[in-house]
Amino acid sequence: MVVWKDRKTSSMSILMINLAIVDTLVLWIWANQVAVQALCAVTGSCSHYELIKPFLWAYLWPVGATVQLMATWSIVSITFTRFVSVCWSARATHLNSRRKVIIRLCIMYMFCLIFNLPNFFRLHVITDDDGRPRLAKSRITSSLLFIYGYQVFLYYLVIYIVPLTLVIYFTVRLYSSLRQWNKKREDMTAKARDNHDLTFSLVIVVLVFVICQLVNPIHRLLAAIYPKTENVCGSVRFYYKSWASILVNFNSASNFFIFCLCGIGFRRRLVQMCCRRGSVEPSHFMSNDTTRRGNMGRTIESRE
Repeated sequence: MVVWKDRKTSSMSILMINLAIVDTLVLWIWANQVAVQALCAVTGSCSHYELIKPFLWAYLWPVGATVQLMATWSIVSITFTRFVSVCWSARATHLNSRRKVIIRLCIMYMFCLIFNLPNFFRLHVITDDDGRPRLAKSRITSSLLFIYGYQVFLYYLVIYIVPLTLVIYFTVRLYSSLRQWNKKREDMTAKARDNHDLTFSLVIVVLVFVICQLVNPIHRLLAAIYPKTENVCGSVRFYYKSWASILVNFNSASNFFIFCLCGIGFRRRLVQMCCRRGSVEPSHFMSNDTTRRGNMGRTIESRE
């Protein structure tokens, strides 16, 4: 809602709205699939949940995996767009137009859906002799091509190696620009300082993203080392699995608060909206990628 009014003029607003929607879906699916299960295990109630649990894991889990992949590549997309605005300002008009950004998002959605299609056929629900539903694995899960080609090679490549490499590269370049801008912050205009704060916010978002995402590959490595019989309360794998799930969802929950803490322009608009001091006017905070690209760089150059 904070950047909603800028969606027709700023491609960065479109990306931030997309990130907010995807993060919300990640948290909603996690709450329905994992949090409710944990609550039932602690309280010992929720007998009806055991009847719908197989359906949640068979049909909701693939949706959650798809949305989680969208969240990962949304971070890549928003970091790339900011990288272009800051480091390739001459190309920003072409690469960061609303049309190009929307096309990139549509391609990302299609790619995430196609990549996760096999997950929709991994599990299915069957009925026992007593009429209770239970999960059953499909034949595809016994294929060596599926296990090593998809679950190991492609999984790590698409979900961890490629996106982490890209965001780390973009962030290093952005951080290098931040260091140069910090030396001349007093000479910047208010518009340039807002753009600086946006870049700083994205750097923090990426740092949290990298830290949280690195935990899950370690969990998968522990799952390969330790047998399933050790996935019980008190074992290393049991606790690490819980922390891996918590950190991945913490990543989705923290982005809004990072923008609030680190982005002065974003925080100012949020206060205006919450206090109902009239309508929230378009802000310099989101004006860096369309009509005012490269303002920060040009401001610094003009003062030199």
